[in-house]
Amino acid sequence: MLLKKLLLSLISKGFATKAEKEEVSEAVAESTDAVKEEVKEEVEKVEALPEEEVKEGDDKEAEEEAKAFIKNELAVATKSISEKLEKDFDVKLELRLKEALELKEKKAGIYNKDVQATALRKHLNESMKAVASAVIFGNLAKLKEMTTDAEASPYGGYVVDSELSAEIRHLTTEYGVARREASVLTLSKNSYKANTLVTDVTVAWVDEAGAIDSTQAVLGQSTLELKKLGAICTLTAELLEDEEVDLFGFLAGRVAEGFAEAEDEAFFNGDASSTYGEFTGALENASVNEVVMTGTTFASIDADDLFDMLTASPQSVRKNGKFYMNFGIMAYIRKLKDTNGDYIYQRPSETGPATIWGKAYVEVEVMPGTGDTAVDTSFVLFGDMKKASIFGIKSSGLRAEMFNAGTVADVAGTGTINLITTDRKAVRFVERVGFIFILPSALTKLTTASASAWVISFFLCWGSFFLP
Repeated sequence: MLLKKLLLSLISKGFATKAEKEEVSEAVAESTDAVKEEVKEEVEKVEALPEEEVKEGDDKEAEEEAKAFIKNELAVATKSISEKLEKDFDVKLELRLKEALELKEKKAGIYNKDVQATALRKHLNESMKAVASAVIFGNLAKLKEMTTDAEASPYGGYVVDSELSAEIRHLTTEYGVARREASVLTLSKNSYKANTLVTDVTVAWVDEAGAIDSTQAVLGQSTLELKKLGAICTLTAELLEDEEVDLFGFLAGRVAEGFAEAEDEAFFNGDASSTYGEFTGALENASVNEVVMTGTTFASIDADDLFDMLTASPQSVRKNGKFYMNFGIMAYIRKLKDTNGDYIYQRPSETGPATIWGKAYVEVEVMPGTGDTAVDTSFVLFGDMKKASIFGIKSSGLRAEMFNAGTVADVAGTGTINLITTDRKAVRFVERVGFIFILPSALTKLTTASASAWVISFFLCWGSFFLP
């Protein structure tokens, strides 16, 4: 049957032109009903065929377009997700940093003036005043409650809160140069033995088959002995009762400044007398390198004197070495120039501290000032304090005891204060600290000339003019 063959041929080809579909329609119209019924299914398939052949290239083009579309959609979706994740990360990071900062402020916030009005600060003040009131009125039950640890073991005396001890230590480090610049060591005992290098190893070139000289490193030991440093602070009844007074900060500031000054005095100026806890300071240490000036006064200091201090210091020290002096001495140094006419002092900038000959400068209030000028007197230091010294602190921390009766010396030391008749209370603070210089050669001091040396120098330079 020709019609059936035509239909099967078109179905097999996969497409039928418009003319071919019209031809099929005419042939079906001329056929009998029986034929129409027989080819009905094939006719429907032909009518559904596309009128043009779909080429292979068209499939690939369509596939590439589909791939490009999917890739673009994925890129848009990925970017959107990435931006959201980045935004979420930034938010979470900001929150985490904020939490970390808040945690830090909670731990060390007692050092921040903005935190002094917080609930924590209020609690600390209330706690301090509660201890004072318990002492005044002899409330033994309250004292036992507030001055024993978790195991109900009593402390020695009425011990201040650990937060007060921490704040005093923080402020002492802030005020005190010795603690800040030296290597700090917390000790569980009252002394510490540190090894020191007495004789270093020597090396030498050796000829072929020659004998190699023996050498050895000789070590010595220096003992860091902790000494007691104490202060008594008297408080009026009005001060304790006044809720507006930051008693916590008041006590911490006064004690910290006093401790820091005493420590610095011993560390820099100590002459081994009881005034300085029997410590010998850097300026009095005979093992420290020394540069002696030609002049006999502080005002005669020149740029060469300071440069000589650098050359007198070991190379390993010059890298991190700093100058240490009283601020008043800077009045002389800021005017000094090198041979090129450039000032050797450079003001601090955003990228670094003030420098002298390119080395950092640290102000030390207790070191000799302009009014202390004298012959044969050391007044400037250069070196690496962390290499040169160890500053020891007893691990038990600060101890404080409170009193409401008795007498204490006044601030001037010329009289006494009766706690009962003046309606005052006193807090006694005690801490054990000490230091040693384990490598004195890491420091160099500048000393004015002695009177005799100046006379000899003057005679050598000008004596010939006066001789016949």
